Amino acid sequence: MKILISVSLIAALAILPACSNEFKEGAEAYKKKDYKTAFEKWKPLAEQGHDDAQYKMGRLYREGHGVEKDYVEAYKWYSIIAKKGYSGGYKYMATIEKYMTASEIAKAKEMADEWMAQHQ
Repeated sequence: MKILISVSLIAALAILPACSNEFKEGAEAYKKKDYKTAFEKWKPLAEQGHDDAQYKMGRLYREGHGVEKDYVEAYKWYSIIAKKGYSGGYKYMATIEKYMTASEIAKAKEMADEWMAQHQ
């Protein structure tokens, strides 16, 4: 059991620098307005649970940068980070709710709940 825990910890620590590099590459691309590259760098990280990448995915979808504007997807990502305790998620959820129907909000919340259930 101790060996399994040690191996898992070493594997996790080896992944961290790669995540950090991917996130930074996405940030640099975003600064250059290369939103497609930013999306490609941040999407896998967001799916893996990287908080900052999840926040950025919400922004990309909210603003339509690198992807088609999609308030349901944006709300999903903001909801996920809000559930993790990031107040910025709630702020942007409230901002985009004005542009969404009740059924779109319900769908986004359902998607966020499904993601959380699969990743906890």
